[in-house]
Amino acid sequence: MANLPTSPAEEILWREAVWAEMQSHPLWPDLPPDFLRELKVYGGAAGIYSEMSRTRAISPNGIAISVLHTGRHYADDVDDDGIIYHYPTTNRHASSDQSEIDSVKNAGKLGIPIFVIIQKGKSRQVRRAWVGDSDDVSRLFLLEFSAVPQSQFVVEPDRSELFVPRIARPTTTTQVMRRERSSRFKFEVLKMYGSKCVLSGLAVVEMLDGAHVIPVDKGGSDDPRNGLLLSASLHRALDANLWAVHPKTLNIETRAKGPSLDKMKIPISSLHGVLVLPHDEAIEFRYELFLKAS
Repeated sequence: MANLPTSPAEEILWREAVWAEMQSHPLWPDLPPDFLRELKVYGGAAGIYSEMSRTRAISPNGIAISVLHTGRHYADDVDDDGIIYHYPTTNRHASSDQSEIDSVKNAGKLGIPIFVIIQKGKSRQVRRAWVGDSDDVSRLFLLEFSAVPQSQFVVEPDRSELFVPRIARPTTTTQVMRRERSSRFKFEVLKMYGSKCVLSGLAVVEMLDGAHVIPVDKGGSDDPRNGLLLSASLHRALDANLWAVHPKTLNIETRAKGPSLDKMKIPISSLHGVLVLPHDEAIEFRYELFLKAS
């Protein structure tokens, strides 16, 4: 292959040219898979496509060119802001998976954008993304959609900084009006809580939610200190005001005529001693909602 890149700057220029060519296609934003193959940004069923021969001169492990999101397994992990992308876990040799993981990390370290290819029936839609962060515990990448790189890698929140509990949220019009949510919020909450449900200890990432303590429909912010990592069922129970945390004692309270902790499969009665907790103001806000509902 001629004119292989020898520096990150050259590779970025190539990807910018490819991005412009995609957008000039007459069917944009719905692109034929064969067109993406011709551009050498798509590997069919390959989850992470890096084409080692192209970028080995820049990084020995290669640099990811694209990731494929089919929506079959993790449909809720992509939104208008970006995508939470799961590390590959295949039946191949573990070193192959690790090489693909490293190729995405290399794109982040070098500030090189990658293409997120989203399967839409027989067509493909493409978003340009930047590697915002990675978490080896959760085995997740945060890929952010943007014209330019966002903050490079998430910094753990300084709990002494001013907490902004509520914000004005725009709404997105689909079949149902919904408040816009942030993929970064879920990623940061997963990382902050070590990918385990605060109440049940469940450590299956695919079954966990980044729950807003001050709810989204009340303007709750995406500050991770407004977050709790919960199993999907306990998140739903929280939003139904079936339980809440007392802001003073940190005991978990349930509604007088509602299901018990045992029935909701909550094995603990208090968050006292838990090292990571939401901001006091967030806990107080949610508890007030719980009291009103009760």
